[in-house]
Amino acid sequence: MKFLSYSLSIIFLFLISLPLLSLFIMLDDTASFPMNRQLDQLQVNSIENILIEYDPRYLFNSDDQLIELNETESNALLNYFSQQLNNAGFEWVSDSTMVLELLPGSVMLNGTFKIKPNLFGSYLNFEAYFEQTNDTLSLESLRLGDFTIPQFIVQPLLNYGNKELAEYDNYQLFSSVFSSIRQIDLKDHYLAFTLNWESVDFDLLSDQARRILIDQSTHDMLISYQKQLNAVLNEIPQANRSLSLNDLLVPLFNHALENEGDPGEENQAIFLILTCYLLDVLDIEDFVGPESLEPTITRPLRITLESRDDLPRHMIGSAAIAAYADNDLANMLSVFKEVQDSRRNSGFSFSDITANQIGTRIGELAGRNQNTAIQLQRFFSQLEFEIDYMPLVGRPDGISEAEFIDLYGNRNSDVYLNRMAIIETTINQLPIFQGL
Repeated sequence: MKFLSYSLSIIFLFLISLPLLSLFIMLDDTASFPMNRQLDQLQVNSIENILIEYDPRYLFNSDDQLIELNETESNALLNYFSQQLNNAGFEWVSDSTMVLELLPGSVMLNGTFKIKPNLFGSYLNFEAYFEQTNDTLSLESLRLGDFTIPQFIVQPLLNYGNKELAEYDNYQLFSSVFSSIRQIDLKDHYLAFTLNWESVDFDLLSDQARRILIDQSTHDMLISYQKQLNAVLNEIPQANRSLSLNDLLVPLFNHALENEGDPGEENQAIFLILTCYLLDVLDIEDFVGPESLEPTITRPLRITLESRDDLPRHMIGSAAIAAYADNDLANMLSVFKEVQDSRRNSGFSFSDITANQIGTRIGELAGRNQNTAIQLQRFFSQLEFEIDYMPLVGRPDGISEAEFIDLYGNRNSDVYLNRMAIIETTINQLPIFQGL
């Protein structure tokens, strides 16, 4: 009996010591990977390009989309996810880093969690190996520190992790996207999968996109100008159904002159706000979120140049793209503008080209340097006549492809190039470009 009692005591002591022994085996004093890894500019640009290229709002034919990522792009996204995990406020982890290796038919995920101070070690290094099974990934092995987790414990451990993470928005987004994958193709340093956007939590995805594309200072500036635009629009008499673009430019650029912010960024904000207002396919809520804005007027207003409502869209849209030329936001705006133009396709138009070129030149001046940006603000704040920045182009002049070939042959012909040279000369002589 004494032997049995002694044996049971040893077994009981071993069992209650298992958690402590596990911590001793799992935790290390050094990290296998560098901690506090910040997204570098190349990774930020990579993520922005992914968001722009695969934005579901550009899809027209199907809710399914093939997404292709190389290993560098995959790790940029994983690094961003790690940062969001670090900011989630977990009690037991203060930092994390993860690295993905893409192999034929499998994925190796390595990383390190920095654990808050304890007696057993500061870092939990891990290695997880996934294999592709049909259209899903299954966790085949998991190593924590020097301890390989038995297969029968892996699933309960995953269930516990899912339960702990379920309340966090970033993890909800990850789970939503992951569960929406329909097909997976894994090769050396390459990942492709088909995603069904219909089943993705798009509100969470939009919120993440806004955080990457729009920093807090730009977010606040856009809201400020949107409020200013709303104030202008709400003061328009009820009887008015049409409004010159001048009536929007003057008060917005006066507002810019009164602010002490960077004049180039102020100009960018104005053109982005106006682009969102003028283009049917783009909403300012895409950039700042719906909860941040006050309601504007509900009745439609026709914004015009020379009594045409297409010229403001061409000019302002091009100005916004050019103003953000060194920012991936320009790519997003250009896609929206192409969609807008395709919906209103009325043939080849020299007047549209004129408005586009003027807008591009204005956008370039908007942020070229502080002096030029302020000069542009002063010009628009004192604006009187549309002809000061838009020459008389007459009625819409769209022509079909057959008519274009009959009149001009192609875009390398002398007659076409002469027509374009006349447009350029006319633009150069506009008052807005004198002295700038």
